Amino acid sequence: MEIKNISGIVNVYNKIKLNSGKTKVAPAEKKTDKIEFNFARSVEAAKADLAAAVNENTSAERIEALSDSVASGSYDVSPEMIADSILMF
Repeated sequence: MEIKNISGIVNVYNKIKLNSGKTKVAPAEKKTDKIEFNFARSVEAAKADLAAAVNENTSAERIEALSDSVASGSYDVSPEMIADSILMF
């Protein structure tokens, strides 16, 4: 069987053969996106929003009465109220 010189194919083969002994160049550094989360800032913003909502919806007298009952130890919260508050979110 005779293999004839097919134009182009032999040249490509020879180039590949010649380049196979060369050292490989490391690929360029991959570009990636970076996301940073600042949880402390998020918590502070949530606290500020909550405080604003409480101040809007409650009177100063109510807040003072609740503060006094918590300080004296007479404030009691039922587990049902806690569960309802958690499930509301």
